[in-house]
Amino acid sequence: MSIRMRKLANKSTYVRAFKLKQSATRSFLTICWYLAPAMAVRFVKKHVFRPANYHTSGEEKRILDTGSTFQSEVHGKTIQGWRWGEGPGLLFVHGWNGRGVQVHRFFERVTEAGYSAITFDAPGHGESSGHTSSYFEWTDTIRALLNSQHLKIVGMVGHSLGGSAVINALSKERMAIPTALIAPVFKLKEILFTTFELYGIPGAVYRGAIAEYERRFGYTMTNDNPHRLLPAIDTDLLVVHDRQDQAIPFQDSEDMAMMWPNIHINETEGLGHRRIL
Repeated sequence: MSIRMRKLANKSTYVRAFKLKQSATRSFLTICWYLAPAMAVRFVKKHVFRPANYHTSGEEKRILDTGSTFQSEVHGKTIQGWRWGEGPGLLFVHGWNGRGVQVHRFFERVTEAGYSAITFDAPGHGESSGHTSSYFEWTDTIRALLNSQHLKIVGMVGHSLGGSAVINALSKERMAIPTALIAPVFKLKEILFTTFELYGIPGAVYRGAIAEYERRFGYTMTNDNPHRLLPAIDTDLLVVHDRQDQAIPFQDSEDMAMMWPNIHINETEGLGHRRIL
């Protein structure tokens, strides 16, 4: 068998296995929803809203050791944060499955410019407590840090889902501070629901899970979908997005930049969704 034929066979096997798992998940959760809706929702929260493990490199560990630590309590979870340098703070917000330290390559230039670099592990990530996480919790974490008199945050940088939470926090706090968004998720509801469908989670189940989060945290996926919040943002937004981003469509950022004069887009080529950091 040629290499090309072997690759095609392996791909075909993977597709069949994925579709089988998708079908099994849909059948299982459909039955659960009718027999025990609460159990179906718990399954989704445990398996979809649970961040994956992140391997902290030796370099990242050394960087963390040089920062001063702080903690914040948000919705019963302890949020672990770090700070480097003195002066007004620039807050860096990582994306889903990420960690605050993964943006450390920005820190040296920030501190040399007379600012302090501030970051944290989102709820359920890294050294922060909790096993699950959500867009709403991230938003409230950022809002808590923005209101900290100790941190004196004057600017923010958010990656991916972290960028979504930055937009939500800015809109709720009515703060006009310079902000950069790296590969942001503007159409979060659409991408999230597409992901649910992709993994075979029935609509009734994932809408039930989202509704539970909405009741608990006081937000809604419809009204707080990031692209719908842009009219409330009274500050310039620099958006950096790669045209070959396979996770979050570059087109979404381009569309937002065409619609709103305060959004300035900087395109990159060949960096994808994570290497852009």
